[in-house]
Amino acid sequence: MNLADALQAFASGSLNQENRPIRLHWGNAQTTLEQVLVVQRIDITEGLCAGIEGHLTCLSTRSNLPLNAFIGLPVSVQLVNDRGALHQICGIITDARAGQSDGSLATYQLTIRDALSVLERRINTRMFRTKNVVDVIDILLKEWQKKSPALARAFDFDLSGTDRSQYPVRELTVQFHESDADFIRRLCRREGIAWFTAAGQREQDSSASNNANNSDLPIHTLVFFDDPMKLPQSGAGTIRYHRDAATEERDSVTLWSAMQQLVSGSVQRASADYKSGKMAQASQTSIIDQGQAGNDLAQLLSDSVIDVPHAGDSWADYDRLTKARMLSHELRAASVDGASGVRDLAVGRWFELTGHPDVDLQPQEQRQFMVTALHHRGENNLPKELNERAQSLFDSSRWHAGSLATITQTLSPGTPDTRYNNTFTCVRRGVALTPAYDPRIDLPRVYPITALVVGPQGEEVHCDEFGRIKIQIQGLNPDDHAHAQGAGTSGTQTDSAYVRVSSSWAGKNYGHDTVPRVGMEVALDFLNGDPDKMFVTGVLHNGPNMPATFSHTGALPGNRFLSGVKTKEIKGNRYNQLRFDDTAGQISSQLASEHAASELNLGFLTQPRTDGSGEARGEGAELRTDAAASLRAAKGILLTTYARNKATGHFLERDELNQLLSECTELFKALGDYAGQHGGQAADGAAQNQLAAELKNWDATSSGAGSTSAGAGDAAAIMAFGAATGSIAVTPKTHVTYAGENIDQVAQQHLQLMSGQRLNATAGQGMQLFARGKGIQAIAGEGPMLLQVQTDALTANAQKGVKISSNENEVLITAPTIRFVAEDGSYIKIGGGVTLGTNGDIKLLSASHQWGGPSTQQAAKANFNNAPTDQRFRLHYPGESPESAAAAAHQPYRITMDDGRVIEGKSDANGHTDLVKDDAMRILKIDILKPAL
Repeated sequence: MNLADALQAFASGSLNQENRPIRLHWGNAQTTLEQVLVVQRIDITEGLCAGIEGHLTCLSTRSNLPLNAFIGLPVSVQLVNDRGALHQICGIITDARAGQSDGSLATYQLTIRDALSVLERRINTRMFRTKNVVDVIDILLKEWQKKSPALARAFDFDLSGTDRSQYPVRELTVQFHESDADFIRRLCRREGIAWFTAAGQREQDSSASNNANNSDLPIHTLVFFDDPMKLPQSGAGTIRYHRDAATEERDSVTLWSAMQQLVSGSVQRASADYKSGKMAQASQTSIIDQGQAGNDLAQLLSDSVIDVPHAGDSWADYDRLTKARMLSHELRAASVDGASGVRDLAVGRWFELTGHPDVDLQPQEQRQFMVTALHHRGENNLPKELNERAQSLFDSSRWHAGSLATITQTLSPGTPDTRYNNTFTCVRRGVALTPAYDPRIDLPRVYPITALVVGPQGEEVHCDEFGRIKIQIQGLNPDDHAHAQGAGTSGTQTDSAYVRVSSSWAGKNYGHDTVPRVGMEVALDFLNGDPDKMFVTGVLHNGPNMPATFSHTGALPGNRFLSGVKTKEIKGNRYNQLRFDDTAGQISSQLASEHAASELNLGFLTQPRTDGSGEARGEGAELRTDAAASLRAAKGILLTTYARNKATGHFLERDELNQLLSECTELFKALGDYAGQHGGQAADGAAQNQLAAELKNWDATSSGAGSTSAGAGDAAAIMAFGAATGSIAVTPKTHVTYAGENIDQVAQQHLQLMSGQRLNATAGQGMQLFARGKGIQAIAGEGPMLLQVQTDALTANAQKGVKISSNENEVLITAPTIRFVAEDGSYIKIGGGVTLGTNGDIKLLSASHQWGGPSTQQAAKANFNNAPTDQRFRLHYPGESPESAAAAAHQPYRITMDDGRVIEGKSDANGHTDLVKDDAMRILKIDILKPAL
């Protein structure tokens, strides 16, 4: 047949593909393509965990076939096997290329891939909540079928080969700027799940209804599995090791080359568990015999990796993952490379080899091998002239695949008629087909991104006990998250797992902790480069969340010299803030709460700044509030206006106070001693001296280095006030001063007491007045002056005379007996009559004398209240006032008097003690005792 006859026959259909060993099947819907396009050459690779990629070089009498009509079509490459049956390799056309044409014959090259490889071209970012790896794969693949009818017609998937129970639910699984294919491959590799592509539908989908519609479709199935022993046998069954030739009745293996390579002998893994604060560690040792020297090297070649935190759901799960890493090494340790003409070989299917001198010596289970990689090459046997013309067009199109006859001669010398061969890799059946996982390779490239903080409706701050928060990555497609009722794009706490928040300081119940609030924009990064292990590195201002306006005043850039921390009231607008003002020459700090305008202001004080300016308010320190303030110090307080410029000296330095108190005690003692020496009462200086000593030794008792006690210890809880130029204490209301012991008021010059109304001075145990000089004056400007001694005598002595006078009315002296006694013994006694006595003369000098009968007068006698000092006391529980507080009924007590007497008893139903009786006022100490058990 010449070329013209061949082309005419090709065009007429007499050389259609029905008579060819390699055919293309497009399904019933595309039968026209089978009439206009014939495959001439195939070059297809398929592999375990690798997918399918094939180049189909075709011929047609039409040079105007639209290339876009091929894209996305499913196609089956059918190989006629040695039994006349068809072996299919199915895929989806992803590339169509038109080659050279000579006007009568046109060339085309089609590229086919499996569905998973097709999805390499779909890049996405999405979140999966509370799903295990099988759930995630199932969701993704079903979405492909639902969203794309073309894809749904082209592929199916089978997850029945996976044991779902061994894969834990992950709180968060993230696809991060990676293709769907890479995402699925990454998950499978990490979990130890293998996959391959098989022709046809999965068995459970081959129902009558499905068969009616899909039986003729060139469908392929993505098969996922974790137990290779469940994979079926190849259609080739038992294969003979023999030379391959056209005269052979059965296809055979023509090349068998065993290979073993050195692999790691152990796997070490470590993963931090932040919840327990410990490292989870797991290890596996290989059971592969690599020979004496090989085993020695293998034990050195440890695959040791620090995994991402919380890599396993539990220790058992982490051990499973570690074992998967070891099994992936062992898979590479031993394999067989081969060549054959067996058209029924398929990845993920096993065969039994016979006829090989070494393999035949092994037990039957050792003669079974699982195909892991396969490379098909084949040509259709066109007439010589047509084949040469086609080859010329292929060469012109620069499709330099070479003649298959040349390739097959290399593989099978002496068999140039062979038009198909393959090379393959296999391992013994039973070897775990666990894929390798290397996070350095398999993880996508990650980089910091931003997200919004989310939480339940109405909550401004949402976190768990670790301070972790929920986030929503912006820009995700809501359609991708419809399967989870929007979790991922809902703007609620369901959008993510809890995410850890980075801090500048984090210790055991201490640290710098500020929980980002709902609506804030946060920066996310990824621990160990793993998209599933995101954490918050910081918080960013944006349009809705502008930088802080301290004191609700001003803005940037005008207030750029201000810095600090400002918070916001939950469900309110008030703030707390720590503000630093670094304005040149006007620096200040403020700790403030808007509640009751409570502030501590330090430095150069100003009104809140606007555009960098604020009215000056003063310099120094200010503590102010619209509510109450309390200053409490267990070891004393020093308030002084004696300066220590630049904060020099000890913080309790008080030399001036010690000096003044020393002068005080000296004057107090000198005047007190003098009064005692001259008939007055000597002053009690013991308490004052003790206080002066405690003030002097304050440093030693209040600032011990390294003290961790929360209490005062032995420190003197003194309040010391020192004013260099005077002190003022004023109030428009009542001023109360009380001391449990003494009040010592000493003035180097004058002690002046003034009262607009009365001056009441009362003493329980006597009152002493002594003036060293200038005398004592007691003057009643208005009203009477009353001196009384209610239970004893009144004595008035003077060195130079006593003068009693009245400008008006009379001077009345009354007593039961009145005696006037002169220094020489002369006297007048009035009472019971009048008696005059003297050892000298009695002179009566008067203008006249009148003598009459008896006569007397009566003078009013003062009445004194002699009520005793007897008292009873009421025991009560704490309350707003003693009167309203609950009575402590039947409570044991002990009363100790200052004269040593002790009274013990039990309060009555109203909390009252027994009556304490005494003629004089006493100082009592009351102890509340524990009730007897």
